[in-house]
Amino acid sequence: MKRKREVIIGLAGVILCVVLLGGFSLTITTMEERTFAETVFPILQEDVSKDYVSESFVAVKALAVWFGVTLLIVLSLTLPATVCIWRNRYPKWAAFLYLAAGLTTLIGTQMLAFPLAFFFFIAGSLCLFRKITSREGANYVSNKSQKSNIDRI
Repeated sequence: MKRKREVIIGLAGVILCVVLLGGFSLTITTMEERTFAETVFPILQEDVSKDYVSESFVAVKALAVWFGVTLLIVLSLTLPATVCIWRNRYPKWAAFLYLAAGLTTLIGTQMLAFPLAFFFFIAGSLCLFRKITSREGANYVSNKSQKSNIDRI
C-alpha cells in the first residue's frame, strides 16, 4: 500500500465525522424536551423567547437527524473510496468518492462542518494529482536484497 497519506487523511475525516456529527446526532435525538429546555435552550436563547422552546427543540432534533443521515452517506462513500485506493488500484474512482464525501459533508451539515469536508477534499485531490513512481507500486519487487547467482557460487 503506497497511498498511505490518502488513506490516513480520509480515515481522519471519517473519525472526526463519526465523533462530531454522530455525537451531536446521538445526543440530541435521545434528549427529552425538558432536558433540552434546561441545558441547551439557555445557550440558544439570545434571539428566541421562552415561548418557543418546543419549536426550537423540534428544529434542533431535525438538524440532528439530518446530521445522522449525512454521516451514513459519508460512511457509505468513504469505505469504497478506501477500498479503491488500497494498493493504488483505482485512484480516480477513489478521488471521485472522496470528493463526493466532501460535498455531502458540506451540503448535509449546511456548511457547518466545512473543516471536516477539507479532509475529504485533500484526500481526493491527492488521489488525483499525486503521482506514484514505478518503484512504489504494488507490483514492484526490489532485487537489492537478493544476491546474484555468481555471488552465490
